Amino acid sequence: MPLPRVLKDLLSLPTGTFVEGAVLEYIESTCSNLKGVTYTSDRYGNIVAHYRTRPPGSTPLVFAAHTDHPGFVAQEMVDAKTVRAAFRGGVASSYMEKAKVRFWSGGRWINAKVRELTRTVAAPRFGAGATRPEEGLLTVAQPVEPNSPGMWDLGGPVLDGDLVRGIACDDLAGVAAMLALLARLSKKQAAAEAYCLFTRAEEVGFIGAIGAAEARTVSKKLPIVAIETSKALPSAPIGAGPILRVGDRASIFTPELTAWCGQVAEKLAKRRKGFKFQRKLMDGGTCESTAYVTYGYDATGLCLALGNYHNMNEKTGKLGSEYVSLSDWRSLVDWFEALVLDPDGFAPTESKNMARVDFGKKFYAQSARLETSPRG
Repeated sequence: MPLPRVLKDLLSLPTGTFVEGAVLEYIESTCSNLKGVTYTSDRYGNIVAHYRTRPPGSTPLVFAAHTDHPGFVAQEMVDAKTVRAAFRGGVASSYMEKAKVRFWSGGRWINAKVRELTRTVAAPRFGAGATRPEEGLLTVAQPVEPNSPGMWDLGGPVLDGDLVRGIACDDLAGVAAMLALLARLSKKQAAAEAYCLFTRAEEVGFIGAIGAAEARTVSKKLPIVAIETSKALPSAPIGAGPILRVGDRASIFTPELTAWCGQVAEKLAKRRKGFKFQRKLMDGGTCESTAYVTYGYDATGLCLALGNYHNMNEKTGKLGSEYVSLSDWRSLVDWFEALVLDPDGFAPTESKNMARVDFGKKFYAQSARLETSPRG
């Protein structure tokens, strides 16, 4: 069974926080060729794709996934062979000694290697005394342009049995699943309506998602199902089906929306042989669903169990490709379609706008990057 084209394409693209341009261009190109699909961008560079063909009248869903991944972003050449680069995202410093990197610059990959981490901050989530980097110096084979994304040099995406291995499954596998949904609806010309929100800068505090909520990029009346790849847990293994995420480390999501997604999955399991799903509290981290709930949206989450979260292979202590189950991914797309086509649909609740002080501080400190660099 070959790797689906949309997965292979997306997992081959460069991306990073605030420099998601290649992924955003792919999304626009794909949507442009789908009958019944239109798309727009908001002031922060997030993309909203909208499928609408003979809508049945029920409240449409919004699926949301982020387009960035932890990695380096070139700042300036220090000399002919050295680039100073910011690191954006949560990866422990201990994984980075002499790590191989590739910068996408001038339409080509340029090899690099971490020479020195020049600025780190405490990261207790990775253990006592652990740090994560904010800046480093890298040796490069050729000069690279400012704002070039730098990703781990771990090879291209491959299908290994049922496992899809790639540098940035988080969250390009989610992006791919949403594009697969749009393609399926378009091909069938299904009587349905659905939105797909592709956000930026999730890895530094949900900046794109919060911007979308602040700007009301999608109506507050629409329920949001955020899509993630979440660190596999003993109770939420890879290959046991996509996961209905009832909450994360920070919050419990909208119970009514979560319950409805579960009911649709149960009906799907009865009529489709081989479909299975999990229902779990994935409390290894915080995801965009918490941001949407905080801003008063009905929101829940679906996710794929992820191996080597943020490219950290905890068994070896070295960097490695992330991986998800292809069968889980295919079932996730089936679940999306079942949610969109459910004859009853979801009845929105009277959500309340929760406190947003912590999110607001981080958003206002960094949102200008999205507005001044809409493509990275």
